[in-house]
Amino acid sequence: MGGEAETSSLKFRRIAGRWIAILFSIFVIYSMATLNIEEMKQLSVFLSFSLTLIFIRHPIVAGKPGSLPLLLVDLLFCVFAVAMSVYIWMDYWNFIFRVGIPTNLDSFFSFTTVLLVFEATRRSVGWPMLIIAIVFLLYTFFGQFLPEPLSHRGYDLSRITTTFFMTKNGIFGVPLKVMTHFIFLFVAFGAFYGIAGGTQFFTDLATACFGKLRGGPAKVAIAVSGMMGTISGSAVANTVTTGTLTIPLMKRIGFEKHVAGAVEATASTGGALMPPVMGAAAFVMAEFLGIPYISLCKAALIPALLYYFAIFVIVHFYSLKIGLKGLPSSEIPSLWKVLAGNWIIAIPLIILIITLILGYSPRVAVLYAIAATVVISAVRRTNRMTFRKILDALAESAENSIMIACACAAAGIVIGIVLMTGIGTKITTLVANISAGSLFLALPIVMLASLLFGMGLPTVVCYVLLAATVAPSLVQLDVLPLAAHMFIYYFGMLCMVTPPVSFAAYAGAAIADADPMKTGWSAWTFALAGFLLPYMFIYDNALLMIGPWQKIVPAILTSVIGIVCLGSAVIGFLLDRLSFLERVLLFTSAIMLIKPGFVTDVVGAACIGLVVVMQFRKTRVRGLTKAGA
Repeated sequence: MGGEAETSSLKFRRIAGRWIAILFSIFVIYSMATLNIEEMKQLSVFLSFSLTLIFIRHPIVAGKPGSLPLLLVDLLFCVFAVAMSVYIWMDYWNFIFRVGIPTNLDSFFSFTTVLLVFEATRRSVGWPMLIIAIVFLLYTFFGQFLPEPLSHRGYDLSRITTTFFMTKNGIFGVPLKVMTHFIFLFVAFGAFYGIAGGTQFFTDLATACFGKLRGGPAKVAIAVSGMMGTISGSAVANTVTTGTLTIPLMKRIGFEKHVAGAVEATASTGGALMPPVMGAAAFVMAEFLGIPYISLCKAALIPALLYYFAIFVIVHFYSLKIGLKGLPSSEIPSLWKVLAGNWIIAIPLIILIITLILGYSPRVAVLYAIAATVVISAVRRTNRMTFRKILDALAESAENSIMIACACAAAGIVIGIVLMTGIGTKITTLVANISAGSLFLALPIVMLASLLFGMGLPTVVCYVLLAATVAPSLVQLDVLPLAAHMFIYYFGMLCMVTPPVSFAAYAGAAIADADPMKTGWSAWTFALAGFLLPYMFIYDNALLMIGPWQKIVPAILTSVIGIVCLGSAVIGFLLDRLSFLERVLLFTSAIMLIKPGFVTDVVGAACIGLVVVMQFRKTRVRGLTKAGA
């Protein structure tokens, strides 16, 4: 009897979860297409759906998904989540006009909603995010007892209730708004596009272009992950999606298991920086900075391309070092056949890019792209989107979004606390004091903060926390606001491949059947050349396409040379194996090319020239030795 109850509970969770997810996606797409629902109402329903789906999909005790008593507890949580939205809808106009004078019911629903968000965060995001949110919440209640400069004047329950539940500086703040208006729709586009055949098209295209090169499958992984990154913007999703195709190929031609997983994870991580979609945090950044999203895409383009070039360089030198070849010709599809047979699937992506360039909002652009995906799939026999596939895409959209949605709600609470207590200004002062006003010292501090916050947190949450607390310290040191926010966003992204908590690397390790920590450290090594880029665009804004082309082109050239030098130094190979001295010289040249300036460029060029001469002499001697033998 107990077994039947457990089976029924599991079946209920599966069926109910699927239909809640479908209704969730329909609501968001409809409300975004029509814009006929007031914002607070819309956000409350969005949060209600997110919480309900999390409580159904993620049981309160992860190891007991079939327990009937635990299901009843989760259903009670669902009732409270729905009641919160109903409460706001039923008394909407009175609710928004009594900000500052909350009723007892307002306080009750505020307290309940915070608890629901925290519990959903624990289940979907994990303990690190929950602990951070609780620490900030405790700071709100007890911060007045701390010493200067961290103390504040203290806040009563009424003020806290008003901030968290009844204003746009709390749960229903910027992160959740951006999640509802933009991020969810782009996640939906990724789901529709993948089911319509977009993933297979990108894989075939990358294989046709790069499969023959040395270490071909790794270069295919880099290319296809970059292309898929323009759709999903999720490091783990990219790794799982493309890694199932590329990792076995890499292993087959000679890549070690952990290296194959690391290459895929590193390449997939860059998707969060690749326009036009980028990662979820990019939409929040555009909102924070008050700039059009297309302007952010423009600024991110060169750093994204340089990041992928950096991985490409490291993979190339690694392949040369261990003597890897490309794929056999029989396994490489014809580029002409790939384009001739599947070019039509590229149309939704082209529509997305063109509508963004023409100045339409991301919301409108992605709605057009989703519609185009469905229409175009109807004229293709392969991957035609039937009614069932559309339902699958709707369910997948919601299920892929709930973790980010919950993280955004929790991040909204943290932002509300930062604004209410002024802790952001205090942290800015602290960073300025530690660095003694030196940008050279402040940048590594901010980098470490980004990496530490990012361990165990989604990139969007890491960015939101640091944008509210640390980014102002860089702006105070005369860093361009866009460059400062890109700096912390970039390192928040790199947390996906930075041990000990490197989610993308762990996903790659699982597919490659490799040791997770070994894969994580290899991924960090492969991403190391990319660690230079944020420093480059901080010191030279030309890499963000700011300024005339006469400055942008030289900045790109010096960056390319610096990346090649660092990649070669990391792997230990250029024309031949590098000695310790040669690696030090190349590493020095890469560092010299970070900061623009005649002296640093000359020193960097001299180091490169010296290494090239030493390498030519080494290869010449080896050639003469072989000829003599």
